Amino acid sequence: MTKETQAPAKVLLSSSARQKLLAFASLLGLMIFFSFASPAFMQTDNMVSILQATAVNGVLAIACTFVIITGGIDLSVGTLMTFCAVMAGVVLTYWGLPLPLGILAALVFGALCGFTSGVLIAKLKIPPFIATLGMMMLLKGLSLVISGTKPIYFNDTPDFPVISQESLIGYFIPSLP
Repeated sequence: MTKETQAPAKVLLSSSARQKLLAFASLLGLMIFFSFASPAFMQTDNMVSILQATAVNGVLAIACTFVIITGGIDLSVGTLMTFCAVMAGVVLTYWGLPLPLGILAALVFGALCGFTSGVLIAKLKIPPFIATLGMMMLLKGLSLVISGTKPIYFNDTPDFPVISQESLIGYFIPSLP
């Protein structure tokens, strides 16, 4: 064997490559198993439902990936998402402002919290684990205090179902529901 043919084989047999291939094979195995277990599993409607149900976690995972790649950790991601939703709810339901302002409020508060965590970690040299753990606890408490420990209902926000229950997939792939 030449060096050129050994290199790809060596890469495929490395520990990280085996781990990735095993994860992908497990996913394929699960899909095959559930396809036989339920004939409705591989239907388009079911696949769209699965993608919609996991969309939020997917977006959060993409954001966390960048943090993890740089050697950091962010424990406050889920609580930050909750806090942003509470702030959007306050702007939309308590103050009765239009939907774009509610979305803007969620983005601004999310950016402000991220900036604060970043300053604590980068400038004050607080370890990311401690800084984001503290941010998580702070945001959890703020969310409970601001919402009064009660759910915020978006019944009086007429455009809210458009962004919460509708799907944009139909705009990009018209053949899908």
